[in-house]
Amino acid sequence: MSNAANLYPFVTKSSLKARLASEPLFRHQTMVILLALQTQHEQDTSTTLNKNRQGFMSSHAVHGTRIAKAIKAGEPISAEDEDRIDAIAPRYTRQLAVYFRAKAIAENPALQAVAKMFSASTEE
Repeated sequence: MSNAANLYPFVTKSSLKARLASEPLFRHQTMVILLALQTQHEQDTSTTLNKNRQGFMSSHAVHGTRIAKAIKAGEPISAEDEDRIDAIAPRYTRQLAVYFRAKAIAENPALQAVAKMFSASTEE
């Protein structure tokens, strides 16, 4: 690993994958994040209208939207839906890495300069 990689200040796909594998609460949180990335139409219809690489893919839209709304509402999640979360959430590490990078830059604008040092091709 190069020194530049060690200086990367953002959450990586590999670190997200590890958290998703080990933290059920984080998997729940990511489902809510993915719901928020859906357009309003997609949230309202539990579908994927835009191929914008944001939110749930069409094969996850129905269950993902329903489950994320239940999590947001504080409703209990069935064992069957926990299994769905376990299958769905880890599929979105790229999107989540982009989300957390943008969030970090919004919270600390100085990171924008650091972000320019790393191209999309060097991200994990």
